[in-house]
Amino acid sequence: MDMLEISSRASLLALALCLATVTTNQTALAAEYRESDVQSALHGLASQDREQRASAAFKLTEMGSAAVSAIPALIDVLQTDESMQVRGEAAKALGNIGSAADVAVPALITFLQGSEGGYERTYAATALGDIAKEPEQAVPVLIEALQHDQEPVVRELAARSLGGFGLQAAEGIPALVEAIQIGNKDLREAAACGLEKIPGRMQDLDMLISLLGDEIDSARIAGAKSIGAMGSKAQTAIPALERLLKDDNSSVRDAAQQAIQQIKTN
Repeated sequence: MDMLEISSRASLLALALCLATVTTNQTALAAEYRESDVQSALHGLASQDREQRASAAFKLTEMGSAAVSAIPALIDVLQTDESMQVRGEAAKALGNIGSAADVAVPALITFLQGSEGGYERTYAATALGDIAKEPEQAVPVLIEALQHDQEPVVRELAARSLGGFGLQAAEGIPALVEAIQIGNKDLREAAACGLEKIPGRMQDLDMLISLLGDEIDSARIAGAKSIGAMGSKAQTAIPALERLLKDDNSSVRDAAQQAIQQIKTN
């Protein structure tokens, strides 16, 4: 792999991770736009010029939930546009619309599972977590992407997106724990980010307790948060959580303290 390819992959990784870690107040964002702005962007989206379509799709990503009337057109672009860039922006726009774009879930799944596109498919993975609807369809696909996708950044974004489904993504806990245990640094951090938002299940308690001794801070935090969300069912985890009250990392200590409180009071 030459230096140019390494630099390119690093740039794509930074871009994709930015999409997953930067949170935007979509309600405030949508308030800046009117329906006339959406219609203007839709006009550009129908252009024969690829650059104009890409620009219009990008504009729709900025509109957040205000672009709800563009959902049918965005789905069509996602499915049919010849440009992967335009299709990727369409996926991102659908995710930024949020739960109202649940009708787009099948198209996003098809795009994510497609053989074309690298970082563009990360937009689809992220969008599924942002929409967080149709978990019976989306969650198994995200788990599959986490475990087997050929693009590392897609695996990382799939891990993060599972967290958007909360309890509905509980079946993904074993895959997330495995990614934390054996993945590279970026995948481990992404999997921990997803896991911390998913309440644990009794069948997963032992593996979650094992994370409390992990060398990575975010893994210990994720394990504590997932265990804490189980409430009183996780009584056997209290000794391991109490050991974390002396952890060097204050965030780990805080997560452990909160988990203990949740277990004792819920």
